[in-house]
Amino acid sequence: MKTSFPRCAVIGIALLLCVLSGSSLATADAATNKKPVLISQTTNTRAVAFESVTMKAEPFALTATVPAFGADPRTRICIFATDLELLPGEGANAFTSDVQDGTGKIYPLRVEYVGRVPNFPGITMIIVRLSDDLTAVGDVLLRLNLHGMSSNRVRVAIGHTGGGPADDPGAVATPAPVTPPAADLPLVPDPFTGPATEADTVRFLEQASWGPTPAEIARVKAMGFMAYLNEQFNLPTTNPAKGSNYPDLAFPLDDSSQQCPVSNPADPNYNQAVCVRDNYSMYPIHRTFFTNALYGNDQLRQRVAFALHQILVVSANSEVSRPSWMTPYLQALDRNALGNYRTLLNEITLTSAMGEYLDMRLSTRTNPNENFAREILQLFSIGTDVLNLDGTPQHDSQGNTIPTYSQNDVNEFTRVFTGWNFATAIGAGITNFRDPMVPRGGQNHDAGSKTLLNGFSIPACSSPNGTANIVCAQSDMNAVMTHLANHPNVGPFISKQLIQHLVTSNPSPAYVERVARVFNNDCSGLYPQGCTNVRGNLRLVVQAILLDPEARGDVKTDPNYGKLREPAQYITGFLRAFNPKSFDKTTTSDGTLGNRSSTDFTGSLDQPIYQPTTVFSYYQPSYEVPGTKILGPAFGILSTTTTLRRANNINTLVFNGVSANASPTPANPDRPRGTSIDFANLEALAGNPVDVVNALDALLLHGTMNPQMRTSIINTLNTINDATITTRNQKRARTAVYLVATSSQYDIQR
Repeated sequence: MKTSFPRCAVIGIALLLCVLSGSSLATADAATNKKPVLISQTTNTRAVAFESVTMKAEPFALTATVPAFGADPRTRICIFATDLELLPGEGANAFTSDVQDGTGKIYPLRVEYVGRVPNFPGITMIIVRLSDDLTAVGDVLLRLNLHGMSSNRVRVAIGHTGGGPADDPGAVATPAPVTPPAADLPLVPDPFTGPATEADTVRFLEQASWGPTPAEIARVKAMGFMAYLNEQFNLPTTNPAKGSNYPDLAFPLDDSSQQCPVSNPADPNYNQAVCVRDNYSMYPIHRTFFTNALYGNDQLRQRVAFALHQILVVSANSEVSRPSWMTPYLQALDRNALGNYRTLLNEITLTSAMGEYLDMRLSTRTNPNENFAREILQLFSIGTDVLNLDGTPQHDSQGNTIPTYSQNDVNEFTRVFTGWNFATAIGAGITNFRDPMVPRGGQNHDAGSKTLLNGFSIPACSSPNGTANIVCAQSDMNAVMTHLANHPNVGPFISKQLIQHLVTSNPSPAYVERVARVFNNDCSGLYPQGCTNVRGNLRLVVQAILLDPEARGDVKTDPNYGKLREPAQYITGFLRAFNPKSFDKTTTSDGTLGNRSSTDFTGSLDQPIYQPTTVFSYYQPSYEVPGTKILGPAFGILSTTTTLRRANNINTLVFNGVSANASPTPANPDRPRGTSIDFANLEALAGNPVDVVNALDALLLHGTMNPQMRTSIINTLNTINDATITTRNQKRARTAVYLVATSSQYDIQR
């Protein structure tokens, strides 16, 4: 926290004393994270607030009457708070703030300063800047957020006093006491070595797995989060030779008509449709993905690997459309998901799938192709803008963002990546998508000197022909991988995206900074156990993400906290919650939930597994929810159509299931067992609708179901009164599950 104190507070101490009274402050929550308390007047919810330069009270003009911030004339106001749990050194970038006007519109405010008031150790002053689009709307309600926890909202007048929204239900005055409260104690990171609360366990498993199950909630609650993470870090894979749960697939002939002719007299069981399905469609990979997600033990590896797939994109949508071609790429993601980012970047770069997808294998000294060079800069490593460690963009003296690279830089990187191609063919007519790419040799790699970012240079190779050209290509590749992996942008750029995929779309800059510090040096985090002072250790990066104070706690009240459940998480998480089985409930699901299912449960929601439409993935990390300034990446694929399909897909799983199907042949069906969910536990509770709703509240919403939703569902269940108790209980259980799983509250992982 900053120690220097603005003139605002020094002069304003006397004014502050005038409005303090003997009333007690609200009692802080007993949860992991406290709710900040904003100080109000004695008898109402109007804030204790001053204009930061003139010390004038409200109403506040939009433009400061005394310029004090250079070219930025926007007004700053001081507000005061207690009950702030701050980590040592944490300051303004840990906070967010906003105001709401009488029309319901919300305006984000930038928090520019946080500091303790002299002689009032338990009171903290916060300076916020009025947003540019805020007009003289009269009264607004102002909120402060820290670590995902919202304060009470206090009333502030902008332009004039009066009007505005009504106070929040139950709002009361929160004046400071006459006797200064003791200083807030610094937040001490929880070691998470003991049992956890049930609510936070549900939240943790939503972030660290494809979804909580009743059995896993009980197990992880008892063992604690640190033990769970250590267990996950050390679990073996089902294909240990490749460090992956994706099995090696046979590589078919490039020519599908030769591999899968109309008939094969030598094989009486041969069927062309089965041959095409298994060798030239994503069917086997989709089945593996869903089976692993539903039943696999190494849930954390799976979840992180899928997040990394959305950063280091290869798509089976077009150029790399065969399952055997995609498999080595998926194995590299699995193998390195909890490894080192430089190793991951290098291995993904040299996969034949990436070489084909972004044309690197076609790039030679005399015919360079910049596709891969541009995307490794823009998407896979450093991004487009120079970043601070906390992920916020740096600006030049004119206030413009600073680009990380230019077209000339792209040209230089293109030269680095010339001269690579597929390894020797696996067999006659079978292109080698199995092995990493290799240098072409000859004079295909540009062996000249190259100047990359920040003045880094690669010297020319002395003998640029033949074998020497191969050595030169390998040397340049090694140099550029180290160069990119060590760029200061990589830590915040990659860390923020991983936080967005696992925890929340709008992490505070302070959260991003804490994780980026771990990326830069794995001994620099809140949990350095097992660190070795290395860069890019994804294992400890993921641990830092999941155990951060902004991630943990029974509940988060910041309205901008959390993330829309992307379709892959939405479908697999829903199924895992209800013990997915085969259609006849005698065994496990067959995993046919994507390609060739009765419904492509994620593809119909615009997330066909491993088939994003562009190199920018299924959606972009910078996507803002329309009409807001709030990041909501997964909202990029949420539309009226996909919203309706979400409800339809849940309806199918709840009321129908996915039946077994003999197509394309009875001997080799697409859906040998089908999929259903198990309602037995809920049906046993359905005699009392309150018990059903309580169980679903705990399992799916970690105990945060709002009262209106609870009442509505209970009333609906009470109307179901079939004469047969078994039928009544079945209908009640299914109806309750459908209503909760299709609610807007379940849509958002919080």
